Amino acid sequence: MPEKIDLTDLLQKYHHGTCNAEELALLESWYNQSTPCDQPIPEEQLLLTKNSVWQDLKSSLNFNRERIRLWTSISAAAMLLISLSVGILFYFKEEDTKSTNEQPGKFAKNDISPGGNKAYLTLADGKKIVLTDAGLGTLAEESGIEISKNAEGQIVYKIADQKGKASTLTAVNTIETPKGGQYQVFLPDGTKVWLNAASKLTYPVSFVNRERTVELIGEAYFEVAKDAAHPFKVKSIGQEIEVLGTHFNVNAYPDETAVRTSLMEGSVKVSSGSGNGTLLKPGQQSTLIGKSIQVEEVNLEEVLDWKNGNFIFNDEDLKSILRKVSRWYDVEIVYEIDPSGLSLLGKVSRTKNVSAILDAIEQTEQVHFKIEGRRIIVMK
Repeated sequence: MPEKIDLTDLLQKYHHGTCNAEELALLESWYNQSTPCDQPIPEEQLLLTKNSVWQDLKSSLNFNRERIRLWTSISAAAMLLISLSVGILFYFKEEDTKSTNEQPGKFAKNDISPGGNKAYLTLADGKKIVLTDAGLGTLAEESGIEISKNAEGQIVYKIADQKGKASTLTAVNTIETPKGGQYQVFLPDGTKVWLNAASKLTYPVSFVNRERTVELIGEAYFEVAKDAAHPFKVKSIGQEIEVLGTHFNVNAYPDETAVRTSLMEGSVKVSSGSGNGTLLKPGQQSTLIGKSIQVEEVNLEEVLDWKNGNFIFNDEDLKSILRKVSRWYDVEIVYEIDPSGLSLLGKVSRTKNVSAILDAIEQTEQVHFKIEGRRIIVMK
C-alpha cells in the first residue's frame, strides 16, 4: 500500500531542501494537475512566480489551511521543474535547440555570443603571449623550463634543462583570462588548473627547491599533484589554502562579498590570518568574510557549474547572477532599477547566447532588459 503523504509537511521539506526524489516528483505531479487546461509543462522552458505556484496548488488540491493527506504512487525518475522557496524558476534542458519555425526573439539583432578559451601568458621577462592566437608546440623557454601549448589548447610546463638556472628560483609567470575567457594550465609540478573568466593566476616557473605557492584573483579549480614533502598553497583575497594533493575550487573575485573554497576530494586547510585555520572535508565549502570563516555542506555540481559548461542558480539573487553574466559574456551591467529581492533557480548552458538568460528572466515580468553594444540595461 502506498505511503500517506502530508502536503503541508512536504512543502516544508521542499523549502528546507530535504525532499527525496519521489517527493520531488510528487510535487511536479501536483503542479501538472494544477496547470490551466491541463497543459503540460513546456519542455524547453518554464518560468513561474512563487505565488502562482502556491495558488495553483491550493486551488487544485483544496488546500484551505487544512492538512491534506493524499494517496499516491509515482516514479522517482520524474524531474522537478517548479520552485516553491524562491522567487522565480527558469529551466532549460541542455539538449534544447530552437525550433526552425521559432521567430527571432527581441534580442536577436543585438545578441551576444558566449565566451571561450582566451587567455594571456606573461613571462618572467615581461613578454606577453596571446594564448588564443598561439599555435601548438613550444611557446617559450625560460629559466630551463619549456612552455608549450598542447593539442587540447592547454599550457604545459616541463624542464628543458635538467640543471636549471639560478633565475629559476625567482622567476614567475602569470596567466590571466579576460572577461569572456577561460583556460587550462598544467603547472610545473603537474598540478592542473582551470581558470574561469576574469581570473588571474601567478605561479613560479619551477617548483624545484622552493615552496609550491600560487596566487589567485578570480575563480579556479585545482587538481593538485601530490608531493608530501612540498605542500601546495593558494593565496587569495584574505586567505591561504594549504594542501598536499587534492581537488578543490576557489571563488575569490574582488566584486563578490565573500571568498569561497569548496572541496571535492582530499582535505585542505583554509586560513585567514587568525587562528589555526579550518580543515575542510569533501563536500564542504568555507566562506570567508573579513577574518571569519564559516563552513557548510554544498552541492558540488552547483559549485563546478562553470567548469562543466553551465550556469546553475539555486535561490540566487539577480545581481549575483548578472555578475556571472558580465564576466562570461564580457558585458557591462547597468541598473535603472534595484532588483533586490528577486531570486532565481534554474540551469542554462554557458554555450548559449546571452539572450537565453535574458529572455527567461523577462518572462517573469518582474524585470526587463535592453542590449546596447556590450551593455545590458536592467529596467522595469
